[in-house]
Amino acid sequence: MQLFYQRFNVQEYLLFALLGITALVLLSNFGGQDTAENVTEGVGIILSGVVMFFSVFMVSKYGIKGNHGKAWILFMLFSAYWFCAETVDVLYNVALGIDAWQYADDFFYITGYQLFFASLVFYLKPFSKQISKKMVVSITVISISLLIPSLLMIIDSQSEISNGNLLVLLSYPILDSIILIPAIIGVILFFKGGVNFMVSLLCLGIITQIVGDNSVLFLSLQQIYYPGHLVEVLFLWTYTMFAFGISNQIGLFNSNDKEESCPACGKTCSGHN
Repeated sequence: MQLFYQRFNVQEYLLFALLGITALVLLSNFGGQDTAENVTEGVGIILSGVVMFFSVFMVSKYGIKGNHGKAWILFMLFSAYWFCAETVDVLYNVALGIDAWQYADDFFYITGYQLFFASLVFYLKPFSKQISKKMVVSITVISISLLIPSLLMIIDSQSEISNGNLLVLLSYPILDSIILIPAIIGVILFFKGGVNFMVSLLCLGIITQIVGDNSVLFLSLQQIYYPGHLVEVLFLWTYTMFAFGISNQIGLFNSNDKEESCPACGKTCSGHN
């Protein structure tokens, strides 16, 4: 039986959510920087918590066996680390009213990036025959070409940056460039009919995060970034895409039984486990 909220498909709900979040962040900025910071941090911790909850459900569904089991365990750990990062920000800035230790949230974010990369690799591993060396080389070249401008911006400003800050600033673009490779591969496989809608949203979500990272880097080096800046809507979009992708895989937006469909390609097969 079709439930009332299943009258719209997941793509339509996703669009509504992205537009709603954008409007919320935009309006909060009219209320001042403090309001914008509180709103973005509040929405961020809620969305990251939803993603973590869904990932725990997926681990309970697929267990620890096979590539998908390993992928979901890693993704669950990734979501837990990023939830901790969001919690640290809210705990210090909102609850305690003091500034967090400078690198407190960076530890969780940076560790989470590595876990996400490993998760994506395991998820794409069953499709290795569809991934040519030419594709990998081409995407790697694109990734490196996007990395160079970010590194140059940081190096040009290093006289004004402490050693600790320099290491953190360098970590994000380097990790972004590494993660961008499997993310683009995942999007390409989706358009080729390889991976399912959920994987494409995970890949598009992390690509959005990468765009946000580089935007914040540029704005920070220009000293015009502040917590709650409109650019942070990209980070909220990332969590939203993750949440909708996983919820669609769970079947929240589809009344049909998908128990027999492959968790990777979304089709009835037994070759992608």
